[in-house]
Amino acid sequence: MKTNRIALSAALLATTTLAPFAASAQDAPIDDQITVRYQYIPDDRRVTSEVSAVLSLEDLETTGDSDLAGALVRITGISTTGGRFAVVRGLNERYSNTLLNGSPMPSPEPFRRAAPLDIFPTNILSNVLVQKTFSPEFPGEFGGGVIGIETATLPNEGFFTASIGGSFDTVTTGNRGLTYAGSDTDWLGYDDGLRDVPAELAAIFDTTRVGNNLPADQQQAIGRSLVNSELWVLQAVDTDANGSVDLSAGDRFDFDNFSLGLLGAVSYSNEWETREGQRGKGSIGANGLIYENGPVTADRSGLAPLGEGINNFMSTENQIDVSAMVSVGVDWYNDHEINLLSMVLRSTSKEGRTEEQFNAGSSAVVRGDSTEWFERQVIFNQLRGEHVFANLNDLAVDWRISEATATRDAPYQRFVNYQFDDARGAYRYEGDINDNFTRFSEIEDVTSDYGVDLSFPATVFGLDAEFKAGYSNTSREREAFTRRFSFEQGSVGIPADLLFSRIDYIFAAQNIVDERLRLVETGGLTFPEAYRGELDVEAYYVGTDVALNDFVRAAVGFRFEDGTQSVDTFAYPPGVPNGVDTAPIAEEYALPAVTLTWTFADNIQLRTGYSQSIARPQFRELAFSEFFNTDTDQRFQGNPFLVNTEIESFDARLEYYFGRDQFFTVGAFHKIMENPIEEFIIPIGDGLNTSFINAPEATLTGAEFEFEKTFDLSNRFQNALFADREWFFKTNYTYIQSEVSAEGNVIVAQGAFGQPQALSLNAAGFIEDGRALQGQSEHLFNAQIGFEANDGRSRAAVLYNYTGERTRAVANLSDNLPEIVEQVPSSLDFVYSRTVNVADADWDIGFSVRNILGDDYEATQSDDTVELPVDTYDVGTSFSISISRQW
Repeated sequence: MKTNRIALSAALLATTTLAPFAASAQDAPIDDQITVRYQYIPDDRRVTSEVSAVLSLEDLETTGDSDLAGALVRITGISTTGGRFAVVRGLNERYSNTLLNGSPMPSPEPFRRAAPLDIFPTNILSNVLVQKTFSPEFPGEFGGGVIGIETATLPNEGFFTASIGGSFDTVTTGNRGLTYAGSDTDWLGYDDGLRDVPAELAAIFDTTRVGNNLPADQQQAIGRSLVNSELWVLQAVDTDANGSVDLSAGDRFDFDNFSLGLLGAVSYSNEWETREGQRGKGSIGANGLIYENGPVTADRSGLAPLGEGINNFMSTENQIDVSAMVSVGVDWYNDHEINLLSMVLRSTSKEGRTEEQFNAGSSAVVRGDSTEWFERQVIFNQLRGEHVFANLNDLAVDWRISEATATRDAPYQRFVNYQFDDARGAYRYEGDINDNFTRFSEIEDVTSDYGVDLSFPATVFGLDAEFKAGYSNTSREREAFTRRFSFEQGSVGIPADLLFSRIDYIFAAQNIVDERLRLVETGGLTFPEAYRGELDVEAYYVGTDVALNDFVRAAVGFRFEDGTQSVDTFAYPPGVPNGVDTAPIAEEYALPAVTLTWTFADNIQLRTGYSQSIARPQFRELAFSEFFNTDTDQRFQGNPFLVNTEIESFDARLEYYFGRDQFFTVGAFHKIMENPIEEFIIPIGDGLNTSFINAPEATLTGAEFEFEKTFDLSNRFQNALFADREWFFKTNYTYIQSEVSAEGNVIVAQGAFGQPQALSLNAAGFIEDGRALQGQSEHLFNAQIGFEANDGRSRAAVLYNYTGERTRAVANLSDNLPEIVEQVPSSLDFVYSRTVNVADADWDIGFSVRNILGDDYEATQSDDTVELPVDTYDVGTSFSISISRQW
């Protein structure tokens, strides 16, 4: 149906674009050749007025990327955060939307509304649209762009494909790593019940806090019920290689006037990643920037000067991804299609981590060990239809109904802190209540969506046009909680000699008695432990795409949105409000979008556009609660006084298509953002902490360039390397510059437990006037050079990707804390695939080398004289091979 829709739009355009040439041909001599304008402009770019890019299956085969996040960075103007979330034109994931077959995707991540793109395996995709200019059929939350993911529907014929793969890298595989025992089924990404909340705790989990208010025997029984050795003790291991299995199958059954299609896919991957480097936190001392907590020196006598200390951080993450998709579709008369899609995307992470640092406050070397388990899952169900009514002048009607549930379950997040004993030359458990915790947390995000889109071609006042209208209703509800428990010492405490023992010996059942150890609930003492967020958006739009003459098209439309967003925090037991009702954000918007496309020469067109859009705060940014990001060991604090960001966008792009799959484009864009949301550093405790504000205003200006060309070199070079194959070269570059204004006020949230108070302050005390937006890189660059055999049985490419440095957390001028700047590793990759015939069967073999240059990750803080590593680690070079067969 998508193909039919493109063909229909292309036919509409053809009635205007070919008319002058047909007329002139009538008067021309019969042997004159008719030149067809636009012969090289691809349909997907000719039938849309917006600035966009399409990632096809052929593109994915060329780059060899196994997940969507890795593939998107090849597109002009796109980078990722943490290899998972898209940054479009320098605007981080809060300014982008991810749609699956037109429906919004929920997120299982606690800190982001955007769905992580690394959980989308490429074997379930048909194509991906990245649209960078707003058009009214898309949600109004459109700052950087929209990522429209399309899944495969009806196959043309029956097939079954199986693929296996393996990989290793120079930093992780076979080298020392950290893990813990866990359950017997961890390798599947599913816990066998070991991490379930124990029955003793579950009995009171929803009604009572754990503390000395409970009967002593019940309190101690709960403490003894917590799993001990299997989930406490870090183990050093030689890490395994990575492996994956992918299966997909489908068939098509044709009957009189209709067809039935079935499609299914399942994939499993098991990967390991070790990060080892330096972590620290800077502060301003009498002589400038110094470590408050940072890497120790080799002799553990104090803070390492200028970040020259030993590596003090190590983590090993075992990530297990499982996905499954089933799609059933019916197509009748080639004009109507209904499709039912059910999909499960699951990603489980098992991590062991340790960090050693010199604590300036206590003048001691301390070490923190952590064991964690995260289950992320998205269940997506959608029923959709696409119809073209030929008897109604080709009226097209698309509709969809979807419900998606994203969950994140993190049971038994554990931490224990030790202090180095100089006399014994060993680490000693300190025994304080703040030196250990066991945390349980859950998130459930449910998104419901239904909508209908209409398009109707017509001729009005002699002009060919396509009229569009639609309606959508989207509801999102998120509930999240965190419960934290710690062992405190009793009246006698732990025997001194036992403090040097292994942690499971210390927290053994015989020691959990009233005079030695007691379990108490330590979460929720300063901030509420849970929040509930709701977002309801009702929208409708109207628009038209009209050919003003033979060479100029105009697309004009409005989207009307009525949205209400609210977040309520509460403490345990549930239902106890925090005492303050934060006002919901209720806004109505009329969002215009105008684009003009002028094809002023053969295969050359100019696009210009103007639009207005918005960005809403994320739930956790509004919740006046505290969150902990295990990726960076940072704590976050929400601000319930944030408001929506309003965005004006201006775009222009010149496109020249000079051959099949060959083109040159150059474009420019400018955005004015009112009340952009920014993350800033706050000095609380020993760790890195941040919160959020609305900056008064920001502007973003950029330019994009892309070039793709193919070469047939077989006649020039008499060599097998150039015979029977087509070479290609692709490159793109994006330059972005942004400025945040400090002229105005910002509102910060302060106050005691559950009692946020709005404090309006001069923005100049928080924002350096003219600095760049958080997460924005000034330079993005991609290059690809390679070949594809004419018979399609082999292809190879060398790929390079560069993302310029960007701000991970902005400076806090009120405390003189510099910004944290990160440099994402550049990557030089080589990808090769070939189809070989063995035993009268075709087998596809793929091979790749990633990060050939071995570039590493760095996040630093610096003033005029000192640069401190905040987070650094080696990435390494990876090698992978895969074998697949289709029947």
